[in-house]
Amino acid sequence: MNLFSKLQYKVKSRLNTYRNKQRAQKRKETILNYYGKNEPATPELKAAVAYLKNHPLGVFQDSFTDQYNFKDIEVHKDEAKDLLWVDHGGHRLYFKRSYNATTVKLLYNGLLAEQDPESPHRYTAEGFDLKQGDVLLDVGSAEGIFTLSNIELLKKAVLFEREPEWVEALEATFEPWKDKVEIISKFVSDQNDADNICIDTFLTGKSFVPDLVKIDVEGAEDRVLKGMEQTITQHHPKIALCTYHKQGDFNKFSKYLSERNYTISTTKGVMFFLSPGEALTPPFFRKGLVRAIFSADTA
Repeated sequence: MNLFSKLQYKVKSRLNTYRNKQRAQKRKETILNYYGKNEPATPELKAAVAYLKNHPLGVFQDSFTDQYNFKDIEVHKDEAKDLLWVDHGGHRLYFKRSYNATTVKLLYNGLLAEQDPESPHRYTAEGFDLKQGDVLLDVGSAEGIFTLSNIELLKKAVLFEREPEWVEALEATFEPWKDKVEIISKFVSDQNDADNICIDTFLTGKSFVPDLVKIDVEGAEDRVLKGMEQTITQHHPKIALCTYHKQGDFNKFSKYLSERNYTISTTKGVMFFLSPGEALTPPFFRKGLVRAIFSADTA
């Protein structure tokens, strides 16, 4: 990138940052104006509104995020692979080739906050976690931090990720564990073709079954569930299912899994998230995750 291109990039980045801050401020005003006239329906909503009054609008409305500062993160470069990485629990976590060091710092900082014990986005909890010898299906793995965090426990991990740059990074991250890590470059869905695969189809003829399925697929969670109906009814894996992409998903998926004899729990707090094109509507905040465990396993 030449000097002129770098200047263009910096100007564009600063302009986008300014616009995002302005947009967030307007949304904050809308939310506070609404709750100035309407009582929050739950204690979690009440806490989120109270926090928002004195803080910028963000994905998480809670003080646990205060301990995370992207400036504290050290980014390294693998010269042989020409990829940036960070040390995550003693292991290298690689990132997209197109990311610069600042982007990596910001993203990794956000990933750490997401899996904080107080986070609405945390996949696991006491009594809902991975154990030695487990098999994990990481659906929508992106950078693969969840799998990497548990890699020493796992007997087998299958990561589903369609984005080519992430696949390259995943192959670098999990190179030391080729014997037990499989990367599938397809969308997980309720159909099978060149770009999509169902969990039920993938598992046909396999010598393993999943102990936990983590699903974070940017609003396509319902299609993933439809494509793993047989897996749910026959193998009863634990399911960590993101519900923040669409308003109403928490109730919809809780009902769906409850009807299949799963016990539902969730995370602390609520999140603020708008999918592209989604209107800003009450209650504005939403639950981040369904944790589902087959009822026979809770005894």
